[in-house]
Amino acid sequence: MSTTIGAHVAVLAVGATGHLLPVLDVITELRERGHRVTCFVPDVAAPAASRAGADVVTYESTLVARPSSTPPSDFAVWLPFVLLAEAAAVVPQVIPVLGRDVPDVLLYDRAAHPAGRALAQLLDRPAVALFPSFAQGPAWSLAAATGQTSVLDPAHPAFTPLQDQLDQFSARWGVERSTVRDLAEARERRSVAFLPRWFQWNGDEFGTDHHFVGPCLGSRLGTGPARHERLVYVSAGTAAAEPEAVRSLVRSAATAAPNHRVLVSTGGFPVATLGTVPDRVEAHEHVDQLAALAQADLFVTHAGMGSVMEALWFAVPMVCAPRTSEQHLVAARVEALGLGVNLPDGGAPSGDEGVARMRDLAHDPTMRERLGAASAKVRAAGGRRAAADAVETALASDRDEVGA
Repeated sequence: MSTTIGAHVAVLAVGATGHLLPVLDVITELRERGHRVTCFVPDVAAPAASRAGADVVTYESTLVARPSSTPPSDFAVWLPFVLLAEAAAVVPQVIPVLGRDVPDVLLYDRAAHPAGRALAQLLDRPAVALFPSFAQGPAWSLAAATGQTSVLDPAHPAFTPLQDQLDQFSARWGVERSTVRDLAEARERRSVAFLPRWFQWNGDEFGTDHHFVGPCLGSRLGTGPARHERLVYVSAGTAAAEPEAVRSLVRSAATAAPNHRVLVSTGGFPVATLGTVPDRVEAHEHVDQLAALAQADLFVTHAGMGSVMEALWFAVPMVCAPRTSEQHLVAARVEALGLGVNLPDGGAPSGDEGVARMRDLAHDPTMRERLGAASAKVRAAGGRRAAADAVETALASDRDEVGA
């Protein structure tokens, strides 16, 4: 058994930007502390994981993007089957490697929960689940919070086939049975969530084995210039961005802030699809988001957790235009804490009243005070150092349990 110094840490990551970015900083911190890190990622994420300091092993992923036409209720049923199929594809690729080089602890993204739980049991190693957004478990559930409980209902037509597939997966690998609820909540004894506990819904009800560390930005901070211009930043994220929705947000932002430059990140779709924009609107497929937020007076965002945490770091007020069920809950939390406004239909503010609301937000002194306090809390959450501390705590706890 390794001590906490120079341990072997295995990381099972996914390639989605919002899931990957915080993990990279944790890898760097663990490497700087003298640990060896083996990171399993899809090919697309391999260069970033290597730069972070990990020994990289790639796997072929079966994950596909959410169809843009899929309603949230259908998506809530579709996603568990997709994640389970991914686990069935990933475990046989990963277990031969780790079987030859058993880690002291396994970290896995919550989207890889079925694979992570199976690998931890097959290797008899402690595991830590990584939540890029809200932590889940008995204290709080995304499915319950959004009313998407149908797939958890044994009477729902998707419940039995999903449980049957879970049972088949467990039997294939000889691991303990996992339930539909276990899969939906990504239950794990220990977890790290990349947000502060105060931002988590029901955060106080999560135990001390659940660590809320805030954003991990160390490797990307310091890249942006100091504030020197009046800027509104508009981004619809890197997933589920739709050109018409971005066009609408850009028009409203330009109208609400006539004396500001408007910087737009399309999230990957061609800039030309935005059509004609005012001269002071500058659009790119991808933007250095931390550099933009370091200058911005206002952030118009899809309300992905990573983007919201970055905005809070820089104390930038937010206009949230969520698209997915999870983003709707993040946006609702932003508004509930008085840190921005939520456009619950996912669209741009309509009419003069809506544009005025956006305009006032950038100049609200009480909003600025709340954001300043929130920024201090976010920065104090610990980031990658707190995440690495949680990993070392899991290592020490396992050592103590073995020695007891």
